Amino acid sequence: MKLTFITKLALSLSAVALMSSCSLDDDSNNYTVPVNDVAFGLIANASPNSGNLYFYADENQVNDAALNYTDAKGYYNFRLGNRVLSLKNESGTVLDTVHTTLRAGEYFSAFAVNTFNNIELVTYKDSLEYPEANHALVRFINLSPDAASINVASLTQTFATGLDFKESSTFISVPSGTYDLRYTDTATGATLHTDTAVEFGRGRIYTIYSKGFVTPPTGSNDTFNTEMLRNY
Repeated sequence: MKLTFITKLALSLSAVALMSSCSLDDDSNNYTVPVNDVAFGLIANASPNSGNLYFYADENQVNDAALNYTDAKGYYNFRLGNRVLSLKNESGTVLDTVHTTLRAGEYFSAFAVNTFNNIELVTYKDSLEYPEANHALVRFINLSPDAASINVASLTQTFATGLDFKESSTFISVPSGTYDLRYTDTATGATLHTDTAVEFGRGRIYTIYSKGFVTPPTGSNDTFNTEMLRNY
């Protein structure tokens, strides 16, 4: 499982501006108070065989560089109010749209999901409230197109049960530390994937989403596995 670091960015009030990266050596736990005149959005491509994708807010292109499968960028600043988020391919064809109302200081994630022939844009509200002492916050999202329903558990704790496709758990408070995570089919109990030695850092916030296929179509190597985003 790859860990992607997501950083809050100081951008212009439109939904498009310069990107910067989060230092991999930055282990500080300084909590940033949300700005109250913009909303903050993360964008991610979880659609197998989708190729390069571009995200838009109304007429504004969000990502300068295309997002390929498993890529994620953010947080970007977004103007407030009623907005139309859209997804386009490299030729500029609109693949899907979502109407949303963005409120001051809120955080959200927008994912491209499903197979390319059935591609969808879905959004989730994020939580950047600081975790309790010596804990992390983590949520799980099922974005594997042919995984009807999944459970997520460690050896000592059940994190989510019966997550349908595109369904998200809440942000769950967990003691910081190292976990082995097992993803199973809700109906059969069969193990779909296991992540070993997953580190949840003190004061951090994570999103883990499943991707790929339980039964890959002919010619595809995109098997069921996971990606981990560090929201904070």
